[in-house]
Amino acid sequence: MEDKIIIYVAGNPDAFPLEYYDKEIGAFDGVIPHLLEDFSEKSGYQLTYYQPGEEDHRESFAENNQVDILSGYVNGEAVPENTEKTQILQISANGENITYYLCFTEAAPDSLKADLKDFLASVQQQEISGILVETAVLHQSAKGNHLTVFALGFIIIILVCAMILIVRRYKNKLFRFREYLETDEATGLGNQDYFIRKFDQLTNNKTKTLYQIVYFYVDYDHLYRICNREQADEFMRYCAEKIKERTQGNEVLARVADNGFSVLKFAGTAQDLHQWIITLFREIHAYSVKQGRPYDMSISVGVYPIKENDRNLREMLYNALECAQIARRGENLYLTCTDSLMRTVMEERYLQESMDKAFVNKEFQLYLQFYVEAGSFRVVGGEALSRWNHPQKGIIMPSVFVPLMEKEKMISRLDYYCLERVCEFLEHLWKKQIDSFFISCNFSRDTFSSADFVDQCKRIMAPFDFPKELLIFEITESAAAKSVAQVQENILALRSYGVRIALDDFGEGFSSFYDIQQYPIDGVKLDKGLVDDILSPSGSAIVRAMIQVGHELGMTILAEGVETEEQVYALQKMNCDVIQGFHFYVPLPYWDAEKRLLEEYQKRT
Repeated sequence: MEDKIIIYVAGNPDAFPLEYYDKEIGAFDGVIPHLLEDFSEKSGYQLTYYQPGEEDHRESFAENNQVDILSGYVNGEAVPENTEKTQILQISANGENITYYLCFTEAAPDSLKADLKDFLASVQQQEISGILVETAVLHQSAKGNHLTVFALGFIIIILVCAMILIVRRYKNKLFRFREYLETDEATGLGNQDYFIRKFDQLTNNKTKTLYQIVYFYVDYDHLYRICNREQADEFMRYCAEKIKERTQGNEVLARVADNGFSVLKFAGTAQDLHQWIITLFREIHAYSVKQGRPYDMSISVGVYPIKENDRNLREMLYNALECAQIARRGENLYLTCTDSLMRTVMEERYLQESMDKAFVNKEFQLYLQFYVEAGSFRVVGGEALSRWNHPQKGIIMPSVFVPLMEKEKMISRLDYYCLERVCEFLEHLWKKQIDSFFISCNFSRDTFSSADFVDQCKRIMAPFDFPKELLIFEITESAAAKSVAQVQENILALRSYGVRIALDDFGEGFSSFYDIQQYPIDGVKLDKGLVDDILSPSGSAIVRAMIQVGHELGMTILAEGVETEEQVYALQKMNCDVIQGFHFYVPLPYWDAEKRLLEEYQKRT
């Protein structure tokens, strides 16, 4: 099933039978929902009612642009400002038209407006109501014009009877469809939409403070990198089973995102919650031993106590996730969202909101960490890094802003931005007769495996004259695993253009030797974890074998994270080609890097 754009609808819960909230199925029902369902099946959109319930939230949702469509308005009824009204259904009676409308908010995509309007225009509405209206008009003629109000009421009664027959036919289908939409395929748990619906059913303004949201965060991308999708999903199913076993009947569990699970947990004492989380930690951490996996499966947890003034569940989930990620970065098992922690979350949001402006103002600066030749320690190249020079916050490290960019789906923008800065720098060096210094560029998994990656890179590189072999593109194992065919195609196209390709983090996962056979690459970059363990007998044997295999395949071997003289000596003995690490150079801003390079090349000449 192809991915569809999810469109959120706020409905009228009390426009029976055209649109209403059905307690039995816990969803909106009626003519309008079925029209929208029909449109969903025939288009690239999935129209989903947002937070269905008995209360009419359309006005508040419109004010906050939380939905794309507001439905169930009748002619003469005021619609919210800054919305675009369009007719969805019309019933004629006694020479008068009863017209129902929906409104597009500012959040609605323009393409949706055109597509839905075209669909509604194609619906033959007279087939729904024409016969019933005609019958009702005949009744009115026999009894006289003074029965206009009664006739209109009779029309509605007839419509109710007819619509009940129509709706009953599709009720089971709607229920099954909703169940499908609200289920996570890998674990069988409900998804975020399910969690939201159950939250609305289980809580109200008086009872919600009795609950807290507990978010179990799993670094699914890392998990996918060190094993494979099947094994990653297997672990997620194990987590789901263990958490479900300890979730009570008055609580809700769902897989609300790829990276984790959320429990609407009934609040007890702090000690009760602590013991509950610790017990689950033990059971989940036991997975590696039980399944014979040679790697650790770790999680982190964020707890968000629901407050009386909290209104937006998605924001509560976001806060709990942020709390869990902060716990992970601080190597804590779990953290509760305190006021001070929420200030940290707000700080991250501030940075997220500043990112677009930062690109426009070129606040992201190019840094380089030099590579040296293993035998002579001569500088031969550098790795491109980035720092955010924020006008108020000063220098911000990638460990802070890269995860935020990944959340905002802006990481590809940073990748291409950095590539352009690298090309400018290489062109500058080339014009100064520094013609053998290479730079390696890291690309995120999503960027490297995208279908337009090569075209985007060529567009950026085309205006520059420096030899393209001075560029090395680094690909991670996780990128390679995501789309083998597309990555192979991208690598071949880039190599034919002159760019060299290196496999980054070589040895971190268990697909390394498969990858160097699968992909036509020029070099590998040994993972820092291997270098850290190089002085142990087993670590030494592993690195030696990797270097030997790489050389036999005609590849250049780079080692990163080198920090001691002993590590340097060990790598030299193993015939490693290139070394990088704090033992030689720390990352430098490009202007300092240029100064060092000019001095280095002057010495050589």
